[in-house]
Amino acid sequence: MKTQDLIRRLAQDTPPPPFSERGVTLATVLAVVACTTAFLSLAGTRSDLFAAMLSPLVATKTLLPASLFILSLKAALRMARPDRAPSHALRPLLLLALVAALMWLRAFANLSPDQRFAEVGAFSLSECVGFITLLSVVPAAVLIARLQHGASMSPIRSGALAGLAAGSGAATGYSLFCVQDNPLFFVTWYGFAILLVSVLTALAGSRFLRW
Repeated sequence: MKTQDLIRRLAQDTPPPPFSERGVTLATVLAVVACTTAFLSLAGTRSDLFAAMLSPLVATKTLLPASLFILSLKAALRMARPDRAPSHALRPLLLLALVAALMWLRAFANLSPDQRFAEVGAFSLSECVGFITLLSVVPAAVLIARLQHGASMSPIRSGALAGLAAGSGAATGYSLFCVQDNPLFFVTWYGFAILLVSVLTALAGSRFLRW
């Protein structure tokens, strides 16, 4: 093939769609809302949701993963732009992790030994981790696909942040169904499910976000 022919073909190729932070955010939020709506339409919310949400502890069970969703999505978007310093977006995640750890320690200190893990059982654990992981699949796939149009300098880290966003978004929706209000339960097992999704998407990022 002649050089001029090659240049002509390259010029005729359809350019990739531009990376749009607003578009990525909208697509991810819609994916989370759609999956949450589908799940709650089948499983329903907890029967005392509105009364329970008046309790700061129960409200925190929803607000904590919701905050993680916002912060990790913001960090993933920043990571997709090599002209931005990602460290500034990662610091709030560390602060949020500290808040969760303090909640866990306070609950551990205030509850008697027989109450600390009273809600832990094989069914409740498999239900919690399983549903959060399942509800994360579509948002994670959407976010990874959208981040492919970016230019991450660290595909594994970008994939992990995508998983944090997808997992925490799923946990936010699941919290409206969950009746386990003990921080020793939801901080531990919501956190485990979110980290599991994050590990899986980090592996996906190493493959699909490399350029």
